[in-house]
Amino acid sequence: MFGRARILLTIAALTLTMPAAAQAPPPTTTAFDGTYLGMSRTFEEATVPSFEGRTWAHFCPPYGPPAPLTIVNGAAQAGKLEGSVGPQGLLVMRSFWDHFDGRIDSQGTVRGRSTGPCAYQLVWQKAAAPTMPFDGDYIGVSRESAGEGARCLSDGVPATLVVRNSAVLGRWQGAVSTPGVLAIHSGNIQVDGRIDGQGIIRGQGRTTSGCIYTYVWHRQLG
Repeated sequence: MFGRARILLTIAALTLTMPAAAQAPPPTTTAFDGTYLGMSRTFEEATVPSFEGRTWAHFCPPYGPPAPLTIVNGAAQAGKLEGSVGPQGLLVMRSFWDHFDGRIDSQGTVRGRSTGPCAYQLVWQKAAAPTMPFDGDYIGVSRESAGEGARCLSDGVPATLVVRNSAVLGRWQGAVSTPGVLAIHSGNIQVDGRIDGQGIIRGQGRTTSGCIYTYVWHRQLG
C-alpha cells in the first residue's frame, strides 16, 4: 500500500512540474473541427520505475482503440484528454495523468503519442458528416448497474456513440433503424434502446455473465 502511495505521489509531482511550454495552446482554428473515430492504441512502455516487485506496465491496458475525439471551435476532447488544435494541425491534449502530442494530416488522420505512467501511440480517423435523421454524436450521460457480481461494471459514464449513415461506429458497434431503434454491442455487452425526439437514447444492456445495465446518452448539438 505504501509503495503504491509513493509511486502515485511521484507521478503527481512529475505532472505538476511539467514545463510551461508543454501547456496546450488556446484554440486558433476551426479548420479541423469534426468527430474522429479511434482506430488504434499501441502500447510502447511504462514510464514509471518498478515498485513492490512489479512494473507500472502491469497496470497499462494494452488493448482497445482510444475514445472518439471531438473538435469543436478548435477545442479538442477525447475521453479525459482535453486541449486544442493549431492552424497547422498540431494537436495537444492533457488530462491529470497524461499528455498527448500529435498532428492531423490532410486526410483527416490523427497520429500522436500519449505519455504518462503508460506511453501509447494513438491513431484516429475523421468520420464523415452526418447525413441520416439519427446521425450524430451522442455523449454518455450515465451507466447504472443492476448487477452484483464481481465482474459487473460499477456505475459510470459510457463512451460516446458516433452514428453515421445509421451505423454506430467506434468503441460501440451496431445500427439505428428508421424509427430510432438502437441495437449495439461493445465487447460482451449488448444494448437495445431507442432514440427519442429530443435526441436522448435510453437502453438496457446485458452481458453473457448476467450483468444488467441501464444506459443514457444525449445528442451533441452543433
